[in-house]
Amino acid sequence: MRKVLIFIPLLFLNCKALTKADTERSFKKISTKDLIKNILEEQVSYNSLFIRSKVTITEKGSSNQINLSIRIKNNDKILVSGSLLIPLFKALITEKEIAFYEKIKKTYYIEDYNTLTSIINFKLSLNSLEKLFVGMPMGDFKGARFSQLTNIENYILESNNKKVQATYIFNPFTYKLTEQKLYSSLTNSELTIQYSNYKTIDGKNFPQKIIIIAKGKKRNLKILLNLNSNRIDEELSFPFEIPKDYKKTEL
Repeated sequence: MRKVLIFIPLLFLNCKALTKADTERSFKKISTKDLIKNILEEQVSYNSLFIRSKVTITEKGSSNQINLSIRIKNNDKILVSGSLLIPLFKALITEKEIAFYEKIKKTYYIEDYNTLTSIINFKLSLNSLEKLFVGMPMGDFKGARFSQLTNIENYILESNNKKVQATYIFNPFTYKLTEQKLYSSLTNSELTIQYSNYKTIDGKNFPQKIIIIAKGKKRNLKILLNLNSNRIDEELSFPFEIPKDYKKTEL
């Protein structure tokens, strides 16, 4: 139960296949300002998104697999439903809180982001979780200061934040995110998210494989998401109601 609860906020991918012209294009260094401009121009915009995913959660050598249905209304809410032959749980993420209930033990959980942030040692929000799903940097690029690192294979940006070090790696031809890493020197915690298998849907690129690795002093967690469908800008419902006979639980 605890593992699933911690997994919910961490759930919060398409680089188009390179054409012959892309592979022949020279990869040259550009200014950090121009790089950020190109990255922002390639980020996807959407009103709603529906995703199905097979998920593998690994901790301390043991793995669990579940199926997920993920509905996102941009800048509003995320509904996550988990199943394994039978429905297992639902979670509704809004700007203010995360609400969750699971059907086997008939328990539920409602809390703001502070508790979960303290567990994984990184600040979370609805916006950052939405970005995680669609292959966008979880940090805010507006007003942030970055250094560009020298690399012969990718464009790499590193933030100049003393509390949390953020590193973003981008494909040099598509400007799509391939990896983002957040490191807190205060807690010696690291969160790494890797993206691959980008797919074009209605002219927009979404990653179809995400690997999330959370490392802390006391626990390490790996989550593999294989996304097998994306429907964009359709009318979606967000049914969520905690049954009255369920008992509240704590993390």
